[in-house]
Amino acid sequence: MNIWLVSREYVGIAEAGGVKNVTTSLCESLARRGHDVTVFLPCYGCTDLSHVHLNDVETDDSFARVLVRDSEEEVNFLSGTIGGVNIVFVQHDSFAQKRAVYTYTHQDEVENPRHRQGEGHEDVNFLNVLFQKAVVEYARKCSQDKIPQAIHCQDAATAMVPAFGSFAVKTDDELKMKLEKTKYFVTIHNAGPGYHHNFSSLKEACEFTNLPEDLLSLGLCNAYDTTFIEPFVIAGHFSKLTTVSPEYAREILKGKTDTAGLSKKFVEDKIPVVGITNGIDFSRYDPVDVNMSLLPFAYDPQKMDLAGKYKNRQWFIQKYASKDTPVKNQDIEQFGYFTSSIDDDEFLYIAYHGRVVHQKGIAVMCEAAEKLLSRNNNLRFVFAGQGAPELEDAMKSLAVKFEGRVVYIKGYERTVARLSVAACDFSLHPSYFEPCGLEDFIAQTFGTIPVAHATGGLKKILDKKTGFLYSPNKPCKLERLLQKLIDQFNKKGRTVFEPMIQKASSYIHKNYSWDIVAMEYEKLYLS
Repeated sequence: MNIWLVSREYVGIAEAGGVKNVTTSLCESLARRGHDVTVFLPCYGCTDLSHVHLNDVETDDSFARVLVRDSEEEVNFLSGTIGGVNIVFVQHDSFAQKRAVYTYTHQDEVENPRHRQGEGHEDVNFLNVLFQKAVVEYARKCSQDKIPQAIHCQDAATAMVPAFGSFAVKTDDELKMKLEKTKYFVTIHNAGPGYHHNFSSLKEACEFTNLPEDLLSLGLCNAYDTTFIEPFVIAGHFSKLTTVSPEYAREILKGKTDTAGLSKKFVEDKIPVVGITNGIDFSRYDPVDVNMSLLPFAYDPQKMDLAGKYKNRQWFIQKYASKDTPVKNQDIEQFGYFTSSIDDDEFLYIAYHGRVVHQKGIAVMCEAAEKLLSRNNNLRFVFAGQGAPELEDAMKSLAVKFEGRVVYIKGYERTVARLSVAACDFSLHPSYFEPCGLEDFIAQTFGTIPVAHATGGLKKILDKKTGFLYSPNKPCKLERLLQKLIDQFNKKGRTVFEPMIQKASSYIHKNYSWDIVAMEYEKLYLS
């Protein structure tokens, strides 16, 4: 099949969140299975082209004109290959000026105080429409044998592609010949508030998209006493919707998670959502291969060879949790430290790595951690990530209050992030909602046992077999579960958890490789 994937991010090229991992791994897996796969990406100012084999020849077909908000914009197409996948970059000055995929950077704020670091781009609607229309327009440039049988769009920023494509088929004879038989698919990576890329009104949607009112009115949605135009709902009328785990699909359709009005509208319009659980590309994290894992020492949880895991712990303590040489650079800053210990076996290590935002249950985790640290002197916590200042401050406060037993690594640097998880015994995932979750997979790959709130995609953890689940998401429930694990550790030692480490690593290797998941998408494309 000829398959197009449309995304705003891709591993090693333009990275922001979990969408990059799904896009990259799915593209590569489908290509390995013999499909002709092309991924479309904007070309940002932060785009890294160093790993892309770019095509040398430019032709008259390397540009197109698209209409956005009554302005005819010229875009250029830059093509190449990466990892067996064809790649097409959409070039325009508005993207070239962006230093990050979705948000402003510190440097942006320095240059213009209105552009606050971490806040979304003020021209987001223009960017989204420009990119999506350019993807549809690219079909005009393709020979008939390159026309896609399936176009798969990743998350809300690309969810209008099916509407633009379907409207073009009705109004443009040339595109009708190209796209009439193309099927569209849109994956919802996060239906939570703030992730929808919606239009604030029907008028705004009409102005930016130049689509007719009757089409855009399909997306009228209401939440928090506000009416807006929802791309995911419009996508549901022109494509098949998927999300990143069956449990999250159920929660969306049953209204069990806050979707800012989506759940109600999906039910009213009888729009189905199919759940396909994300996989993990083990080769990118394989602890047996330090070139891929980026860890200092190799080990193999599947074979219960864990010596390297504990060497990694000592390395982490010496380099990133030392009192004498605290780390501070442009990527990360260390708060707190671990006191040295002759016998490290007496300590139990618990990690959190991820975005520091309300959704992730940081407040739940911090309250539970404070109580546990107060009564367990052999407990150590490692926190790593960045986000909301008030939540960052809560972790900094724990590092001060429990001097020598808490380390908070603020910021993100890939090798440190991975090492912080690999060095610990348990990994926390207290999210209020979680569409799928990748961090629990990474933890299991590194021989670190996940402890998670039983929600959404985190339910793929087999309770008491490949990790531990708790519910409801309250500090007392998390505290009680962790205390039981601490008591087990105190009574029987670290070896009591080794059978679970081996089971978890083997289980996800067997059931959640991307090559297996790609087969599920193949079935969907052919349905």
